[in-house]
Amino acid sequence: MRRALLAAVVAVLTLPAAAQAATFGAVGGLRNPAAGDLELTVQAVETEGIGLRRATAILGGNTTDTVTFAEPDCEPGICPAVGTVSLLVPTAVVTDGTSRIEVTVEDAAGTVTHVLDETITVANTPVVSTPTVTVSVGGGSKTPQTGPPNGPGGPDHPGASGCRSPRLSMFLAARPLRVRHGVAVLKRGRRYKFAGRLTCLVDGRRTAAPRGTPVGIRDRVHGKTVVRAAARVRADGRVAVKLAHRRSCTVAFRVRGAGGNLISVRIPIRVVRR
Repeated sequence: MRRALLAAVVAVLTLPAAAQAATFGAVGGLRNPAAGDLELTVQAVETEGIGLRRATAILGGNTTDTVTFAEPDCEPGICPAVGTVSLLVPTAVVTDGTSRIEVTVEDAAGTVTHVLDETITVANTPVVSTPTVTVSVGGGSKTPQTGPPNGPGGPDHPGASGCRSPRLSMFLAARPLRVRHGVAVLKRGRRYKFAGRLTCLVDGRRTAAPRGTPVGIRDRVHGKTVVRAAARVRADGRVAVKLAHRRSCTVAFRVRGAGGNLISVRIPIRVVRR
């Protein structure tokens, strides 16, 4: 009897961890240091067929915004599996200094997954102006750089795009075989869709990047860089490309702004034969 009860408890405790791995995503619009209002773009994927319900932003323990991906009362299996929402984070809700910023995504079954959990510096006095970069959560990273080390147009450093203060978000928009430790596992040779959005600063306002703006793509495999043909921005700043991989790697999507700053969103993937 005691052994059976222990087995049941272990089963209950291990269910949430397995369910959480089914949802992953990307968060764009994070600034560090941060000031004023942050508008975060959340792109999420749920891989078990349950569907997405809502996303929530939390700064310093204060819930600043909650937005649903679909109708609040949508049923499991009917809620969308892929979705994009915007969350508003007014940094004035906390005092200047370091604060924890979180973004969670809840699926239709009520399972909550962190897609962003970082410590940032809030500096509203005085207001700090910094470039905006995007992080790809679940193994991604943010890499702002200034000035092309090897000169513009080099093999690993594309020339400036004409986009000022670029903000790029990219995520895997297709269902992977599974997600392991936050990394998508893909089938060798199969084409998977990656999607996102690029915006630029025009006359002090953030707007969609012009159609045709190039987004460089690099695969980093065991210390070597493989350069792919660039993706091109579509209407409303959207970026979409289908890629097939034969080896595990980190896929980097890159844009160099008009001021020379390089924005890179990195998504690690694991490739298997079956």
